[in-house]
Amino acid sequence: MIDSPMKQRIAEALKSLMKQKIFSEIRVKGIVDAAGVSSMSFYRSFSDKYELLESICYDDLMLFTKIYGSKAELRSFTVCMLSTIQNHSEFYGKIFDDSDAIDSFIRALSRVSEETTGTQGSAAMLVTCKETLRKWAEGDFKMSVDEVYTEWISTLPLRSVLKGDELAEVIRRFEANTIEDFRRHVTK
Repeated sequence: MIDSPMKQRIAEALKSLMKQKIFSEIRVKGIVDAAGVSSMSFYRSFSDKYELLESICYDDLMLFTKIYGSKAELRSFTVCMLSTIQNHSEFYGKIFDDSDAIDSFIRALSRVSEETTGTQGSAAMLVTCKETLRKWAEGDFKMSVDEVYTEWISTLPLRSVLKGDELAEVIRRFEANTIEDFRRHVTK
């Protein structure tokens, strides 16, 4: 969490450097120099550049709690997170294009999930999210937030979202479809 002026300076330095270089090319020394702080100050605040990036992403993703509070519905907070990403598309575009950086983002997303829902999210759910966001970034974030949300939600593995009786009921309803039902759905 970036909760002090020192951490904010360091975070801003990384963001500034990411306008010029990809994350994997940035070194802590460059961040320290750009922030005008000592290495000791950096390491008192963050264990490494990955933790710094994760903290920046975490703070951005947690913005929804300030807007919606703890009673936010999945759609509301996901759309808020996606809007934040789109509003900072230059920064997040660099993150989603760099395997080192996107892993820090996914760790931040997992932390957000654990703090808000009590679960980190399944590996399959996080992979689905990662793939959807990479695709969005590759298209220069031109897809609308609603389209990205719909794509992400529609590709979630059912076992990541539904448990026990809920999952069994969805499977039962799916299995009750006739061949004619499937044809109708395909031709729509």
